Amino acid sequence: MKTAYATAAILLLSASLAAASPGHSGGHNDMAVGGPGDEAKVTRTIDVTMFENDDGEMLFQPNTLEVEQGQTIRFNIVNDGEIKHEFVLDEKEKNVEHRELMLRFPEMEHDDPNALQLDAGESGSIVWTFTNAGTFEFACLIPGHYESGMYGTVEVSAAPAVVAVTQEYTKGTVKEVKTGQEKVTVIHEELKNLDMPAMTMVFNVADPAMLDTMKEGDVIEFIADRVRGRLTITDLK
Repeated sequence: MKTAYATAAILLLSASLAAASPGHSGGHNDMAVGGPGDEAKVTRTIDVTMFENDDGEMLFQPNTLEVEQGQTIRFNIVNDGEIKHEFVLDEKEKNVEHRELMLRFPEMEHDDPNALQLDAGESGSIVWTFTNAGTFEFACLIPGHYESGMYGTVEVSAAPAVVAVTQEYTKGTVKEVKTGQEKVTVIHEELKNLDMPAMTMVFNVADPAMLDTMKEGDVIEFIADRVRGRLTITDLK
């Protein structure tokens, strides 16, 4: 009878979790907090300890984390306490819903990539990619543990916007090609990226093959920059 009850409870809990969060329906990558990460892409490791103190509090150390959107983190988690604890990473609202279910079924154990339950003295890890910016929560949802202080926050900062920098091509007329020196003299218009007015200038070339395409009198469009302290043509149209 006990086995039958446990089986029924598991089925009910699974169905409830699936309804409560897209992360429990098999589509963990759709969770707001992110999804399971690729071990090969881990860029940072965070050690988390679970324990109880002399005042009866149950705690995580640290209990505040800051990560960046897009980071893949390995959480190395250790239960340094004397009783079972767990680490569940999710939105605060989802943890509230999940905690209520755990109150109804305290014997249940998690089997999700965003959760890890450990007996006293055990350790484990979770690899996670944070795909969205925002404030999230890690918590122990075993009945009574959250109420004893066992939760923390994860602040995920937004990834900086990537600004594409497009350099303008400058028009010029080839005055002289110095093949042996890998240089070319160009009568050019203003080089805006270098804040250089129109003038006649000798340039190095990033690729000697560029000189094969130029001859005196050619009108060219090019990009120039400082390369190892020398004015250099880095690209030709």
